Amino acid sequence: MQFILDNISATLIFSAVAMAVVVTQFNSSQSTIESTVSYMSKKQTLELGATLELELKLIGQGTTNKIDEAVQNADGQTTSFIFWRNNGIEDIKVEYRLIPTDSIFINGVEVQRYRMDRFENDVYRGGSAPTLRDFVIEPLDAFGNVVAPAAAVLVRAKIRDTYPLVDPDDMHIGHSFWGMTVRPENL
Repeated sequence: MQFILDNISATLIFSAVAMAVVVTQFNSSQSTIESTVSYMSKKQTLELGATLELELKLIGQGTTNKIDEAVQNADGQTTSFIFWRNNGIEDIKVEYRLIPTDSIFINGVEVQRYRMDRFENDVYRGGSAPTLRDFVIEPLDAFGNVVAPAAAVLVRAKIRDTYPLVDPDDMHIGHSFWGMTVRPENL
């Protein structure tokens, strides 16, 4: 009888320890996946932000043309932003277009995602990943107020990117932000 009770006790203790190890391993694995996805999203957002920063500083460089238009949709997102710069040979019209891609559910709410396509003289020249949640570029006056493109001296850009993988409802943070205001020398 003592032998049977010892075996039952050992089995219960082993089961509890095994369950604790499995749960710890699962949580560790989930945390690693979240960290990796978070890093990927942040890197993607920062790369797009760095590209925007470099390019927005060149608005009007070498040309008399500056910003043609900044079109916003009902949600305040920039659907089209057109500006000019010169590459030393010719004037280049650069346009950013916000293109709807798909929608996902975050905490039970449907969220539209987009990609930003970049065009030079109406020819596609690349763009962002299809995971943008918000994309805003605004022409500003010297005091930071949104103005018509012709009156701009500053340009503010903001990006919010959703994480491209995993279930957003199971993650602690499902998006990353980037934003800045630049003063192009030629505005």
